[in-house]
Amino acid sequence: MRLLSLETEQFEDGNIRGWLPVNDTISTPTGGPRLAAVAMLVDALGGLRSISAAAPDWAFTADMSIHLLPTGPMEQLQADLHVRRRGRRTLVIEAELSADGTRPAGLAIMTFAVVPRPEHLVNITIDMTPGRRSMSTLAPDQPEPGPYFEELALVVERPGLVAIELRPEVENTVGALHGAVHTAIIDAASLSLGQEFLGPDAETVDMHLAFLDLATRGPLRAVATSVGQPIPGQDRLTVSVEVFDAEDRLCSYATTEVVA
Repeated sequence: MRLLSLETEQFEDGNIRGWLPVNDTISTPTGGPRLAAVAMLVDALGGLRSISAAAPDWAFTADMSIHLLPTGPMEQLQADLHVRRRGRRTLVIEAELSADGTRPAGLAIMTFAVVPRPEHLVNITIDMTPGRRSMSTLAPDQPEPGPYFEELALVVERPGLVAIELRPEVENTVGALHGAVHTAIIDAASLSLGQEFLGPDAETVDMHLAFLDLATRGPLRAVATSVGQPIPGQDRLTVSVEVFDAEDRLCSYATTEVVA
């Protein structure tokens, strides 16, 4: 969140709006934000919205779908979140995406598993009062961030294979790989494979991600595979991506679309 300078506004009815500044550290060749950065925005906002929607219980992201529209350059991505269902053990939140608050930019859907609040989070307090605020800011001695994938220390070992070490900066509240960082490693694996077939200006535009198990043992690696035989000259590649931990447990599974 510090790297991306996310902002949020909470309303009286509990709904949330958020913003992601789009700059060179996260932009695609067409000027929009990388899917991985969009995922951090909607996951962070979705997690914040789930606190009141799931109360007095807690919620963990079970799956996430993101569909991005071609928008061209923008200054910031806006996300408006709404609860679509609150069941006994399931919570569904939708995020409407727009470029600079005016042009449709896509849609995200998140499903959360509602669980009893973990013991170490019983006394946690989060400011849920209405108003606009920064979600997190750079420390005074922290340099301006570089490219997002580099800051996360993603390592492309070969096209379609990306690794990341598990460390506090990329963990969630239970010490596993953060959900939005799952998305980043999946985006990077999809992108590296897509660039092999579609060229250097390829970008990931769609993703459906299912979380299967907590990724608590690193390093983690994402393995991307083309769905079907790539066709020379095509402008779109469908990819499946599996994320494994250091013990080869399958922790998440995703399908993505990469376009030229």
